[in-house]
Amino acid sequence: MYTTVFKFGEGSPFVNARRPVSNEIRDRLLWQAMRLAKSGKRVFKDGLVIYTPLPAYLSGPTTLEVYWDFGNPEEYQEYPKAAS
Repeated sequence: MYTTVFKFGEGSPFVNARRPVSNEIRDRLLWQAMRLAKSGKRVFKDGLVIYTPLPAYLSGPTTLEVYWDFGNPEEYQEYPKAAS
């Protein structure tokens, strides 16, 4: 399992703007997973498992710690490590 911290400050376009933040977090995690995986193509096929509930919108500055893993972890996990 991996963990990534997302910080959305006062100037972020996602704070108080009714702009969906969950899609942005999923996209960022997908790119991060591609960098960690042996083959990025398999990440798109197998997908990710996100254990932390993601908010749809942010009403103020927020720091989110998101726990996630690959859809098929034995394909990717040689050495468990934090991905933040």
